[in-house]
Amino acid sequence: MGVFGLKIVCLIENTAVNDKLFAEEGLSLFVEYNGKNYLIDAGLTGKAVENAKRMRLPIDELSGVFITHNHLGHIGGIDSIMRLNPNAWIYLRAGAKAEVFRKNGLFKTPAGIGKGFFKKYADNLILFNNFSEVCEGFYIASCEDFEEKCENPDKNYFVVPEGEKKPQIADFTDESFAVIFPKKRKSDGLILVGGCFHCGAENMLATVERRWAGIPILAVIGGFHFSGNNPKSLNCTADYVTQTARAFKYSGAEKIYACHCTGFKGFDIMDEILGDRIMYLGGGEALEF
Repeated sequence: MGVFGLKIVCLIENTAVNDKLFAEEGLSLFVEYNGKNYLIDAGLTGKAVENAKRMRLPIDELSGVFITHNHLGHIGGIDSIMRLNPNAWIYLRAGAKAEVFRKNGLFKTPAGIGKGFFKKYADNLILFNNFSEVCEGFYIASCEDFEEKCENPDKNYFVVPEGEKKPQIADFTDESFAVIFPKKRKSDGLILVGGCFHCGAENMLATVERRWAGIPILAVIGGFHFSGNNPKSLNCTADYVTQTARAFKYSGAEKIYACHCTGFKGFDIMDEILGDRIMYLGGGEALEF
């Protein structure tokens, strides 16, 4: 990998490529970029750290941790990460301060990190509103172009915004995504990395086009939140999955690497449209650009 090369290793997600690695309903990606190491999401538990050790990755040499959104499957393992990297920066959208719940029948269960997190890591946190730079060529953005019809239709998440008491349906003002340029010339292409694409892939793609117009998308990586109560069911309509797959196709993205909350049924529907442009990224697999 050259100076401007990019390597992304899936530390943990809902599946694993072999029985020596843990799997869980969470996501964590180890990123080697421009001579430094970063993490995109921290997984649900400390198992991401254990997998990194088993893969002999320098999990204790992180310059920063980027959390895509405040759901436990993406931030729950943060303590295990920070114990090894007490001086690492944590990048998180300011909207993540809202308490997050998920509706489960008549009950609401906590779905995000507690308020104690923000006190504990106050000196490490870089809270941003819409856009931030991790380093040259590695950016974090939120959806600037937003059409509600493109948003994921799962309405089972609720938030209590900071300073308020009344829950409201989550609008995912805590969600953001990474855009990384793996080549020396930015015009050679970019990589889009999301956690769950709650805001909708079409909205994220529109924001990328607005900020980096005309730059080819080499790959899109992430979970697309199609999975229902089990990976063989959907939490949305098949039409919504088809709509998302077509958006990727028309964007010209060369490769789509699906994982985590995409689910098997959602993946199969996308595969019918995208063919060899889509692949599943399991825990333990690596991508180089």
